[in-house]
Amino acid sequence: MTPAYVLAGRNARGSCSDQNVADLRIAFGEAIKAVKQAVQAFENLRGPRPAAYHPKTRRTWDRQAQLLKALFNLNVDKSHPLTPDNEDANVVQGYFQKMLDGHDYNIPSVTRKYWLFCGDNWLVWMGPSETYLGDDSDPKRTLGEVFGRGAHLAQVFTLMKEMNMYIYSLPIQAPNPQCRGTQFASTLINAQATTFCPLSFDSEMESLTATKSGIKAGDPLDSKMTLAHLWIHEWGHLINTFIDEPSVNAAGIPIPGDANQWTRVVNLARHVPDRVRRAPDAYALFATAVFFDNYGWGTGVAEK
Repeated sequence: MTPAYVLAGRNARGSCSDQNVADLRIAFGEAIKAVKQAVQAFENLRGPRPAAYHPKTRRTWDRQAQLLKALFNLNVDKSHPLTPDNEDANVVQGYFQKMLDGHDYNIPSVTRKYWLFCGDNWLVWMGPSETYLGDDSDPKRTLGEVFGRGAHLAQVFTLMKEMNMYIYSLPIQAPNPQCRGTQFASTLINAQATTFCPLSFDSEMESLTATKSGIKAGDPLDSKMTLAHLWIHEWGHLINTFIDEPSVNAAGIPIPGDANQWTRVVNLARHVPDRVRRAPDAYALFATAVFFDNYGWGTGVAEK
């Protein structure tokens, strides 16, 4: 997890407890492993379907093909494996690879670090009437943006004092901008900052490995939420700069809410495949389902 991520110091605003850090480290390693397996799944599907006398690898190939169709609307079958010139498949695989490359400091171009916080109390919220009273040449001045009916909102994100620096984001018009309601985690893309909310720790999620060992036939994939899943989803924002895509229903009609969880992702894949290929949860669902290879997940529930 380090050196890619900078954490707030102990007892600083937005700091993570020792247990939070331990849990996030384990989940980070599992998420990296799951994403690597997702990349490998594309390579598997570029080859022919294994013969019947290799039942295990044949079953894995079939399961991965079903997932690719369900979540990204990419067709693969025994007569038509993925081809090198399948641009849509190359795009999706490339985004998975980008998640790995964004944490690989052996790549010369990868030099940036990301901010990692637990809880959103590291944010200093400034309302419409508030302004920064310091010198305009001060690099710590508030970055303002004009939105809507000319309302001037500014939001400055204050890091721990000893860092003596600020990072900025576009205003979010909400009194509790990051950890609201049922929010598990959130990423401010332009600030390159990911926040894991209290709910993600209070829910006492098991590790990806422990979750895999407890799966039973008929379990919905959506019920297997893990910190590793959250990591992968947030990498969709942090590294691939995706937004949460708006949802559509089974008929393709827009509905409120983001395209998160199985049904909404599958609906988006069926009706607007170009958008689902930029939906963070499609990547998190695919990678975790590939990791849970003791079952098939082509319908969103565990099947032997």
